[in-house]
Amino acid sequence: MTPKLVRDLMHIGVMTCRTTTPLPEAARILLRENLESLIVLNDSGHAVGVFGREEAVAAYARSGTGLPEDVPATVADAMRSEIPTIPPDIPAAAAAGLMLDRGVRDLYLMHHDGGIGWPAAVLRFEDVLRYLAGEPDDAIAGLRGKSPVDLFDARRRAQSDG
Repeated sequence: MTPKLVRDLMHIGVMTCRTTTPLPEAARILLRENLESLIVLNDSGHAVGVFGREEAVAAYARSGTGLPEDVPATVADAMRSEIPTIPPDIPAAAAAGLMLDRGVRDLYLMHHDGGIGWPAAVLRFEDVLRYLAGEPDDAIAGLRGKSPVDLFDARRRAQSDG
């Protein structure tokens, strides 16, 4: 049996929010969708950071009082600017080690075109757990042989049509 690669386990499509998203709204998305983090996009659609459960709790802790008016108003005020990335063609076990080393629970496959970078797929702790638990392959939404370039082109076409 050949070892699984990142592309075999990662999910296509990544939940995002804008820099102007109110912090409580982003926290509700994390809870509703059972996510660790969201990629934060600027007005041009360029990925500029990550807002996750850890950033939300840290923003609350830094507020001192915990009162709504003392918590940062938007995701831009609480996000971290480094986006943890991963290529799709490395062993998933190596990616799991990177997650542990970096202290993150999500790693992103990023695409760049025309000066805009956006997330196309994500490898989560949950994806690794599903594989370890023996979940069937159709329960793991990997890239399934689709080229990252094809995914990027499809997203770009969808944006220009909308």
